Amino acid sequence: MRSANDLKLVCIGGGHGLGRLLVALKEAKKNLTGIVATTDDGGSTGRLREEADTIAWGDLRNCLNHLNSDPSIGQLLFEYRFNTQGDLNGHNLGNLILFALDQMSIRPTDAIQVMRDMLRIKSHVYPMSDHPTTLMADTLVTEEGGGNTLMGELVIDDSEEQIERLYLSPEVNAEQEVIDSIQQADGIILSAGSFMTSIMPSLLVRNIADAINKSDAPLIMVANLKEEIIGGKPLKFDQQLELLRRAGIRNLDRVLWPHHRINDVQADVAIQSCDVGEPGAALHDTEGLKQAVLSVFE
Repeated sequence: MRSANDLKLVCIGGGHGLGRLLVALKEAKKNLTGIVATTDDGGSTGRLREEADTIAWGDLRNCLNHLNSDPSIGQLLFEYRFNTQGDLNGHNLGNLILFALDQMSIRPTDAIQVMRDMLRIKSHVYPMSDHPTTLMADTLVTEEGGGNTLMGELVIDDSEEQIERLYLSPEVNAEQEVIDSIQQADGIILSAGSFMTSIMPSLLVRNIADAINKSDAPLIMVANLKEEIIGGKPLKFDQQLELLRRAGIRNLDRVLWPHHRINDVQADVAIQSCDVGEPGAALHDTEGLKQAVLSVFE
């Protein structure tokens, strides 16, 4: 089995799922890249988006924090969350720092580089785009209704209607650093996490999708430890595959599926049963996840 530092790996997602995957593969150091969704509209990052034309910073900050293994004053400041009675209440200082750099006309991609240097992180983390955009969804027409357009991650996650198509408004492109990392990758990995609001946004960026489809690297997906619930209903794997197809993404080459859920899946793709976490666990086991990813390259 090849080691992680022998491979150029690109991981796509957002939030804790992508952060956990990056931690599992962090020995790849500079050969590891995370491409992070920037469409979140909740919490501190959502409030910043309401006040200014900016991308969502929270998942980027979270991934940097996962990759930072050396506790420091810089890390503590980066993760500090205000607890006040005023407008700062609930805001994360790291989000505000990144937002300030953006307001100083520094590209979000370069703002992340500033924080990487400060936190001494060797792996690369990029926003899916330097330009703000909103995740949109069209819902499926059924006997109960549907046929609506939903705007924003929070609304999409809470909707009881079946999602037929996801898209971005306005359309945006990724920076060249993102495309270069995909073109040079030995493996492209979709992380665990909220499929529609953490995984799909980056895949809806046109030049990211084009780069993935032109790449010869295996396209790998990490399945969640438990079935995802959207609007009170389970999101089935065949629905995920259909959303990928509608987004124009090529077929998956391998799906890393938790062993305890293997009876939940039947699909015409290569499913690999993996010991990546116990039933009921919130996060994947990092060592098991690393071994599962590297086994694809045996």
